[in-house]
Amino acid sequence: MNSPLAPETPDDSLLSGLRSPANGAPLHPAGPGLLTDGDTLWPCLDGIPYLRLGRDELRTAAVDTIRAGDPLRALALLLADRKDSSVPAADPAASRAAVDAVIRGEATAAQVMTAFGYGGLGTYFLHRWCLPTYLSGQALLEAHAPRGGTLLEVGCGAGHLLRGWLARSGPAYGCDLVFSHLWLARRFTAPGARLVCFDAAGPFPFATGSADVCLAHDSFHYFPDKPHAFRELRRIARDERVLLGHIHNADAPNYAPGTPLSVEAYAALLSPTAGYDDAALTRAALDGVPAEPVPSEKLSATPALAFVHGPPAAPAEPGWLTAPRPGVPLRVNPLLGPDGPRWPTEQFAREFAEDWPYLRRLTPPPAGTAEAVADTGWDGTDPDVERLVRRRVLLELPERWS
Repeated sequence: MNSPLAPETPDDSLLSGLRSPANGAPLHPAGPGLLTDGDTLWPCLDGIPYLRLGRDELRTAAVDTIRAGDPLRALALLLADRKDSSVPAADPAASRAAVDAVIRGEATAAQVMTAFGYGGLGTYFLHRWCLPTYLSGQALLEAHAPRGGTLLEVGCGAGHLLRGWLARSGPAYGCDLVFSHLWLARRFTAPGARLVCFDAAGPFPFATGSADVCLAHDSFHYFPDKPHAFRELRRIARDERVLLGHIHNADAPNYAPGTPLSVEAYAALLSPTAGYDDAALTRAALDGVPAEPVPSEKLSATPALAFVHGPPAAPAEPGWLTAPRPGVPLRVNPLLGPDGPRWPTEQFAREFAEDWPYLRRLTPPPAGTAEAVADTGWDGTDPDVERLVRRRVLLELPERWS
């Protein structure tokens, strides 16, 4: 997406459902790059409203800079924002230089994440296309989200799951606490998504019934007020259809556990209609088979879980989200070297590959295969190519990704 910065307001389909997190009023355009709720001005750059509460100084600085006619500088300010003070702020000058390089079409996503000072998060985002939690999210959506409906994902990060949904299903909202995550989605992974920056600890800035299904994947255990977040997700989802994937279990060890609950507490809060071992969802995506739900009482020792609240989705064609898309260019997994996988760090290997043979045993594709699918992708019939995609040897990567 090599377009100049667009300081325009979001399209009508997003704006019509937006509500101010400060006073609950509808949001309206207030000039290029600005929205208003009647009391407060909010920045909106590259079509991404910045609606974080508790960031008055940053919000005011961005608004003032936009009104002074320098939206690129305002964008650099927003891109330097972090989830909280525990993470050092990015360098606005480096962020501005990265923005300029993206607009010129010269920067990759990997280079931008380095400029933003992402560190280990950048490594995670760069390789998420092949990680177990990405696959489990796809399998959960495939099994329980209505194909063709509108998806709203809270904690969407850089938009990895949004990308597949937009390509194969319907419209998508992507929401995250960190503006720069959403900007990566806008520029690299999911340019067609409706993106909004806000904090799940406060009011969700969407009208009731704005989506057909709401998803929080690998994020719900971080939300400080889980009952509030779950109420908001149910309010926004028609028929209260909510999917909560890769939730950490308080009674089992996890990397970066957040503030998880026990399985019993999750079940009491969520009243789930289905539950899963998250690892079973990953295996389902790898093998191209449906995952089997598990009663909550049998998940007490499971490290990561998934729960479904609300009615089942109408049956859809198996593999509609997890199988490769015919005709889409495929690239060899960037983790692969001539002799097998090369891990970015030892922690990455421990956290993601240690328990997963499909990653530990990655091997280069047969001679000529990568070249054959680099431009035209899978033809829809070759089972060997489908297997290589499911096993993450070949990936559908965005342009200028790594």
